[in-house]
This record gives sequence, structure tokens and C-alpha cells, in this order.
Amino acid sequence: MKKKTNMIILTVLFVFSFLLSACNNSSGVSGDESKESSGEKVAAEKYAPKEDKKYELDWAPYITDPISQDGKMVKFYEDKFNVDFNMWNLDHQNIQEVLNLKFAAGEIPDYIADGVDISNLPKLVQQGVLLGFDEEVIKKYMPNVYEKATKIEPNWLNYAKVDGKIYGLPEMRTVSDYRTTIVWRGDWLKKVGITKTPETLKEFEEAFYKFAKEDPDGNGKNDTYGLSLSGIPAIFGAFGYLPGYGPHDWQDWFWQERDGELVNGAVQPEVKEALKLLNKWYEDGVLDPEFITGENLGGYWGISHAFINSKIGFTGHAQYYHWNSPLTDSPTDKGGTNYDELIKVNPEAAKSLVHGLPPIGPEGKRALYAPNLISGKIIAFGSQLEEEPDKFGKILQILDENSGTSKETYLESVMGIKGEMWEEKGPGERVVTPEYENVKDSGIGKFSNEFAIWDTEELRNEFAKKHKYDVGAIRNELLTALPSESKYKAELLKIRNEAYISIITGDKPVSYFDEFVKKWEQMGGKTLKEEANEWYKSIK
Repeated sequence: MKKKTNMIILTVLFVFSFLLSACNNSSGVSGDESKESSGEKVAAEKYAPKEDKKYELDWAPYITDPISQDGKMVKFYEDKFNVDFNMWNLDHQNIQEVLNLKFAAGEIPDYIADGVDISNLPKLVQQGVLLGFDEEVIKKYMPNVYEKATKIEPNWLNYAKVDGKIYGLPEMRTVSDYRTTIVWRGDWLKKVGITKTPETLKEFEEAFYKFAKEDPDGNGKNDTYGLSLSGIPAIFGAFGYLPGYGPHDWQDWFWQERDGELVNGAVQPEVKEALKLLNKWYEDGVLDPEFITGENLGGYWGISHAFINSKIGFTGHAQYYHWNSPLTDSPTDKGGTNYDELIKVNPEAAKSLVHGLPPIGPEGKRALYAPNLISGKIIAFGSQLEEEPDKFGKILQILDENSGTSKETYLESVMGIKGEMWEEKGPGERVVTPEYENVKDSGIGKFSNEFAIWDTEELRNEFAKKHKYDVGAIRNELLTALPSESKYKAELLKIRNEAYISIITGDKPVSYFDEFVKKWEQMGGKTLKEEANEWYKSIK
């Protein structure tokens, strides 16, 4: 009888244990997964800011002009969030060099909004200067940004991962919908008898020859050309591939998908046909003989002096918003930088600007650079926050409030206090008040980041859509630094430029392109292609 009783008790205990285990796993999550999820949540709790603690934050934003410790918005956010900001005015022009010196001296900001990007992130992680954290921390302390940003790009945080750990917040840009510039001198087109904006490569060529041969500026001299360096990428794009050769360093390393794998545009066979055409234009005096030095003569990078000074009648320099006419009737709205410069010297030319489309090539292709949604820039945080995780949580809460809660709050962070520092004249038309027009040290724009959540450039984007700047836009498919890039990239770009210039100017025959491709592969191009596709598979 005693044995029977014991068996009954054991059976009851077994059934109870089984039911308890089943209840624990009723959500469909395995025991290990449940522990892992629970562990992440428990770990995230240590980042909770302490309400009774006033934090001192070493803040290193993107700087173009020094920010005052007593700046209007510095004080505004100190009061709002009950913190003290120690503003780091680091030189943006040499930001990575400056940061390296600071890091070497053991000086690391809590918040780093400039100088860290996808390419140097692994190196900085290896140095131990950046804080690593799990996705759960962002989800908990930046819930608004997390929700909105992951809807736009589910892989958003993956671009800041090193060995499975997140080391920052990748910025995303709303301008990624629109390609670079296609602008014509409308008065020149009219002068040479072209009434339809060129669309095909053949029509582009016809306009270029007329610009070079028919004295469109009417000065009686043979001193005008069809295009210069900034126009060359559009010609490559008409053959389907962008090799990276052009005026802007952010375009110089371009990878596209071909037959399911990544390839570098510089060595695609179609590029050879584009170089052949460019060589013909050079020899015929249609391509600016000084194209190698580019269109900008110094000062602000976005200005095409060759275009403004009536040397060429077509350009692809900078972005469309450097060329737009005034978007409002406001007397303070002068239009894009190039429009503003051109109207000073030639109002008729400025008012005649024609925004066109990239040329359609022989196989119906057109392509021109557009910025990536993932900008490459990483908002990072100092590794010392590992010892003070609640401070990191406080920083995330500040960024979430300013960047993710509402468009109004975000506008406040990028423009200042509405009604005092700026006014809204109409839909999308925001004007800085006279009192703050020349104030550059207030801290405006230094306490939030761009995650493509809010469109604050409504008028500019409306202009871009109206002029079809979304047509022909393609983006670099490679968004990371490759392991061997530092070993090979600089030399590869050098031999690319030398080969292209030699072919265009006739120093080398067009057939030299094949020799260049072989040299490219031997000097590291093959290795980098393999590494690029390893990364591409991991992202996909």
C-alpha cells in the first residue's frame, strides 16, 4: 500500500512539473530563447536614467561654427532635460584626425556625432573607444526613433554592427530619393536652335557640339565647350555603369549589382564605350580641355565656376538644391548657391536654367548618382559609458525626444524656438527671425539626428519631384569598408584615374582599357570584389 501511495505522489509531481514547463513555454519561445529575451530585458534595465540625478554630458556634435556654452539652445535643453552640456567644439574639416588625437590622450566624448562612419567603425571598436550595446537598449530608450526608423529600413542598426554588437546609430537621409544634377544653359540651347531639352545621348552630343562650335555666348571667340568634369558621370551612366570618376569624392567608389553579385563600375566593359566617346569629344574640342582640374576653382565646393563663367553650357556639379531658383516669394530666399552666384553676373542665364534628365544610352539605360538612405555616418558613444550606463540611457532619451517624438519637436531642435528664432510664413516656408539670422553659436541643430523620419524640406523636395530628380537615380550598393580596402583602394583609384585620363586625352588608345582591367584585378580588385560579395550576402 505504501509503495502504491508513493507512486501516486511521484506521478502527480511529474504531471505538475510538466504542466508548469508547458505554461512557461506557452508563447512558443523555447526555454533558451526565453532566458535570452529575459536576459536582454534585465540587461537593458541598467540603462534606466535616475530621476534625481543631474547628468553632465560631454557633447561633440557636427560643428561648422563654434558653439557657445551659453548658447540659446544649449541652455534651453539643459533646462528641459535637467542636464549640463559640456560642448566640444571639434574642427569638422579635420574631424577624424582631431578625434584620434583626443582618443590617444584618453579624452572621449559621451556623444560623438561627427567623425565616425561605416568605414572607420571597426578600427575604433578595436581601439576600445566606443560603447557597444544591444538592440533592446535602443528599443527601450529610443522607442519613437526605433519604431519609425525600422519601418523605413529594417536593417537600419545592422550597419553599425561589429561582431554582432551595435556600436552606434546609423543616420539616414531624406535626400536619398534624388540623384545629382543635370542642368543646362537654357539661353544657350535657344541661341543654337534647340527647343527640346536633350534626352538621348545623341541629343546630348548634338547640343554639346553646338555649344562648342556656334558661339552661344555671342562674344565672337572660340572659348565655349559642351561639358567638363562634372558632366562626365552622366555619360558613363548612359552606358549603365558609374565608375566613380568625377568631381566628388563621395562618388569615387561605386559598386552595382550585376547578375546577382556586386561589381565595381570602374572595370565594366560598357565603360570602355563611354571612354571612346569622350575621347572623340576631347579631340573635337567639345569636352573642356581642362576637364581634369574640374569646374570648381576654390571656395565652396558646390559651385561650378566653369558654368557660371560661361565656359560650359551643361553641368552635373553638386546637388539639385545648389541650382534651384527661389522656392518662395520671400526676399530672403535667394535660391541655390549656383543660382545665387549666377544671377549676380548673368540674370538672364540664371532665369533660363533648364533642369533635365540623364541621357538615355544606346541600350535604353540611364543612371546617375543618388545618395544612399544609409548615409554612412554613425552617431557613436564613448566606451566610458559602460561604467555609467544610466547616463547612456539619458542621452538616448534626449535623442529620442528631439529626433523621434514629433515633427514640431524635431523642427525645434534643428531651427530653434518657433516664434522667437524662426517663423512659419507658409506651408514648408520657415524663415529665421532677423535677431537670429547671423547667430551661429546658439546650438541649433546640435541635439538631434537625422533618421529620415521627418520631411523638413517640403519645398525643396517638391522642386525635385517637379523636375524629375528621382528619374535615373541609382545608389552605391556597397555601404561598408572592406577588410582589405585600406591596402588596395587608394592605388586602384589612382590607376583608374590615370587610365581614364590617358584614354580620354588620347595618350593611350581605347584598347588600353582592357590592360587597365587586368592590372586592376591583379592589384587587389579581385580580392575586394570577393570581400564585397561576402558582405553583400550577409546583409541580404
